[in-house]
Amino acid sequence: MSKCIVNIGYSKYVFDTKDAVGLLEILNKAENYEEKYHGSEDGKPSYYTYHVWEQGLESSGSQFTLGMLPDGRYRIAKMAGKP
Repeated sequence: MSKCIVNIGYSKYVFDTKDAVGLLEILNKAENYEEKYHGSEDGKPSYYTYHVWEQGLESSGSQFTLGMLPDGRYRIAKMAGKP
């Protein structure tokens, strides 16, 4: 069975190809979330604001990517284990 490498943020994960495609389909439907800190200013206390928005072209593909992992390389990497 073929494998794929999925990069999410700074981590890489190995999935069966079917599962990797399914995961990316789910992630493409997700909305963005951010907590933004605002420091105290002019005597006003600091506070947070919370934001949810739909993914746009600026974030498309930048959060996660998909790459193929050949069977031979997968077997060698699996034997090598954790570095």
